[in-house]
Order: sequence, then C-alpha cells, then structure tokens
Amino acid sequence: MKDRQPSSALHRKFAVETPEHVRLDYVLADVGSRAAALALDLGIITVTLLLVGFVADRLNLLDGALQSFVEPVFIILIFLAFWGYFFLFEALWGGRTPGKRALGLRVVHTGGEPVSLHGSALRNLLRVVDLLGAGMVGAICIIVTKRAQRLGDLVGGTVVLRDAGGSSLLGADALPPGRVGRPVLAVEQFELLAGYMARREGLKPDVRRRVARSLRDALAAVIEQEPRHWTRTADENLARLYEEEAPRHAARRGGASLQAAAMAREQREEWARYVELVEKGRKRGLPSLAEEEVRAFGQLYRGVTADLARARTYGASPGLLGTVQRWAGAGHNLLYRTSGRVAVSLGHWMAVEFPGAVRRFHRQVLLAALLLFGPMLATAIAVQDRPVLGRTLAGQGMMTRAETTDADDPDVRYIDVVQGAQMPSFSARLMTNNIQVTLIAFAGGLLAGLGTLFVLINNGVRIGAVFGVYAGDDKLPIILSFVFPHGFIELAAICIGSAAGFGLGSALLMPGRRSRADALRERGRAFLTLLAGAVLMLVVAGLIEGFYSPSGLPDMAKFAFGIATALALVLYFGFVGRRAGARATAARAP
Repeated sequence: MKDRQPSSALHRKFAVETPEHVRLDYVLADVGSRAAALALDLGIITVTLLLVGFVADRLNLLDGALQSFVEPVFIILIFLAFWGYFFLFEALWGGRTPGKRALGLRVVHTGGEPVSLHGSALRNLLRVVDLLGAGMVGAICIIVTKRAQRLGDLVGGTVVLRDAGGSSLLGADALPPGRVGRPVLAVEQFELLAGYMARREGLKPDVRRRVARSLRDALAAVIEQEPRHWTRTADENLARLYEEEAPRHAARRGGASLQAAAMAREQREEWARYVELVEKGRKRGLPSLAEEEVRAFGQLYRGVTADLARARTYGASPGLLGTVQRWAGAGHNLLYRTSGRVAVSLGHWMAVEFPGAVRRFHRQVLLAALLLFGPMLATAIAVQDRPVLGRTLAGQGMMTRAETTDADDPDVRYIDVVQGAQMPSFSARLMTNNIQVTLIAFAGGLLAGLGTLFVLINNGVRIGAVFGVYAGDDKLPIILSFVFPHGFIELAAICIGSAAGFGLGSALLMPGRRSRADALRERGRAFLTLLAGAVLMLVVAGLIEGFYSPSGLPDMAKFAFGIATALALVLYFGFVGRRAGARATAARAP
C-alpha cells in the first residue's frame, strides 16, 4: 500500500497493491464531499425519526394499550439512529451509507480490503469526538493527515474513497470503437508537428515558409506517402497531416488505444461471466457460490487484474481504465472480505474472549473503578450533613423526592413504576442512557483520556450525591433496595467500558515504538472487546432495573439477588475461560 499526494490536498491519491501485485488507484474523499454525505445521512435520520414518531403517536391515540409496546420501541429506535445507523449501513452495505452512496464515496480499510465489523464500529463510535467544535476536530484531521483520515478512521484503520470508473464493465466506455486508425507518427514527431500548428498563425509569412519546409523535410518519409503531396505547399502538407494524426493521437491518449479496444473486445465473454459472479457474491457472500463457481471466480479475478495491468500499458481511456479498475477492486473486496464473517462464536466469546480481556486489562478496569467509586464515596460522605450541597449536586427534584419519602411506609419504593404498563419504557430509557454514557466514556479516551476521566468523576459525584441525600435523611435502605439488584452489573459495565477508553488514551500518550496511528488501530481493536462486553452487561442491567428493581418484591429478595449477581461477576471474571485462554496462549507460543 502506498500513498501519493499531489500538490492539491483536495485530490490526494491512495494506492493499494493487491496480493496479486496489481496496483489499484483511488482518489481520497475531501472534506466537502464527506460533509455533504454526512449532512444527507443526518437528514435521512431526522426525517425517519419524525415519521416514526408520528406513527407512534397515531398508534397511541388509536389504542392506549399499545403505548407499553410503542414507546420503548421508539426509544430504542432513537438510540440506534444515532449510534447504529452509520455502523450498520457501512458494515452491511459495502462501506457505504445512503449519503455516501449518493456522493460516490466508500469506506475501506487502509489495506484496500472492505471495511469490517470492528473497523466500522470503531470509526463510528468515535464520531462523537470528531464532531466536537461543530465538526472542526474531524475536518482538521482530514486535512492534515496524509490519507484524509479523521480520528475515527485512524483508530478503525479506514479511509474514505471516491468510487472510480463506470458502472458497467461491458458498457460503451468499456468497449470503445477502434475505427480511428493507428498513428503513423511517433509521439515525439507528433508533438513537434502539434507545436508548429499551435504557433503557425503567429509566424510571419517568410518565417512560416522556412519552418514549414524544415519540418516537412523531417517528416518527408510520411508526407511523401500521400500521392498528391507534390501539388501542395509544405505548410498545406503539414496541416493535412495534422488533421489526420490529431484524432489518432487523441484516441491513444484520451479516448482508447487500438490495443486497449481490442483487449476489451477479446475479453467480453470472460468479463461478462466475471461480473455475474461478482454480483452474485456481493448479494450472498463468496461462500454462497458453488465450488466450481468459486474456482471460476478465482481464475477470472486473476484475469481481470492482468487486464488492468495491460490496460495501463496500452494507455487505455480513463473510462475503460477506471471501469476495469473498479471491477478488479470489487473482486478484490469480495475475495478478501472479512465483514461478513464473525471471528468467533458468541458462546466462545462470552466464555473465553470477554472474561479473558477483562483479566488482561485489569489495571485499566481498576483505574476506572477508582475514579468512579472514589468520588462517589467522597461525595456521599460530604453531602450527608450539607443539605445545600446535596441540593446542588443531586438536583432539586432528587432532594424533594428524598424529603417527601415516608421511611415508615413498608410499601414505599424509590421509584414508583406502574407494574407492567410502564416497565418496558422505563427499562428502555435506563438501558439506552447507560449504554450512551459508556460509549461516550470510551470515545472520550481519544482526548488523551480526559473525556473518560470526566465521565467517570461526573457520574461518581452525581450518584454519590443521591446516596448522601438519602443517607442524610436516614432513608438509605430505600434507595439501596432499588440499586442492589442491578447496581453491581451496571457499575461494573461502566468501569469496563471506561477501561477501554483509557486504553485509547494510553495509545495516544504512550504508543511505544509504533506510530500513534498504528498504536491506536491495534489497541482500538483489542479494547473493542471490553466495550462490546460492557454494552451486553448494560442490556442485562437495564432489563433488571426496569422490571425487577422497581417491583413490589420484598427488600430481602432484592438484596439477595444483588449479592448473587456480585458473586457471579467475581466468579465469571475471575475464573471463566482461564484454561481455554491458557491453551490458546500456549498454542500461539513459538
């Protein structure tokens, strides 16, 4: 892989050398086109949410019983629109969103292979950092980096390219007519003749005659092949020769050389079969092809890459060259695709990969826990005897709730949720909010860890203030009975996700012997496992918090459930997958 950068930063080039040693040239997308694609995608998101909201509102009016179903679905859709739209489209639609497709853009990895699930996830999770300052952070990064990468691209190992070439390998551009004829003058001879024709009108008559005779003598071998050349002046012979040669050389340079046209016609049937297999593989993936089709695709792909090299040698037209390159790139993307495959099964990931990653990065997890629970404990102690401070940190609403709660009422609960009807919406709001906090904590690691630090301390202070307010009024058991069932899973997940953010920060501040871009890319993939596990834990915690924690079950049952989840977390992260992880490590050792 090589980068080429002409004088204009708006037309930077990106070249990829395939394993077949064929160069694929691309044009990097500029800030303007990427901003336009983003604006279009955001417009689609906004319109879609407005339509969904309108439909949800109509359904609620028609039947109030639907509200318990419609409202949580709408909450989840809003969350997915902002955090999942770009990821899902890029991962499943060949590196393109509707906005990128409209602008002719595509996301690929820096090695030229299609964007993978982890690459798309990383670049889009970090979009929130690139959009800081009205998008100026990402725009500046695109301008100053040699591959036009924003911060998310650096971590995901991706670039955004302009799709080149025509849409059909067998269209008019791919099969140009070869009727112009072969040039009779060498390139140097034609350039000499063209120079004379460009200046002849500005020459004095006697000077023009002398120059014309001299040039005619130099080209006599060609001019004298014309039977009536002796009836014309030297200038007339040169003008006639230029009229005949100009289309031929123009065809060789900018239209289509005879050799390239002949090659396109010779390969017509093979190209048709190749296009058919590529389109079939794009829809269902290469594994969907039969064995003989896979074998044929491999042979045809090698043939198309060879045709691309021949097209360059022959000086093919931009239309033909771009089209052959695009389809060669499509075959390369299909052959080396990783986005359609999952590296490990979900069961193996949960039983080995995730708990192993938490143990491997336990220092970052412990640091996150210290920064969350330290401020939480300190704030809770400080607020107990200081109502004014509690009102400031916990908020007036929380202070009023604590003051009006009757601790002597055995049926009182921290939050009153209508059993059954409101629980789905309550669970969806809590779940999406906690996941969003964790995703922001992860992305904040790209700000040298300062964003993650702020999220942890801020949440620690707010949670501690609430505990302190309730403790100050001797009502701590009320809030503890609500928090205990889900709190251990929820807070552990936030610490694990924040640990991934600190991992990004360490790559930025301490890259080691690698470049910062390489360190960010490698560690981003490693810490993505932590983040994925944290999100899964928050889904479980959200379900518990929405349905079990506010239920009318006895407090002892809730405390017992919370203690059981704490023990399960200790056993899971402490022991699950140790043997399998040790065997895998031993197998990788030389």
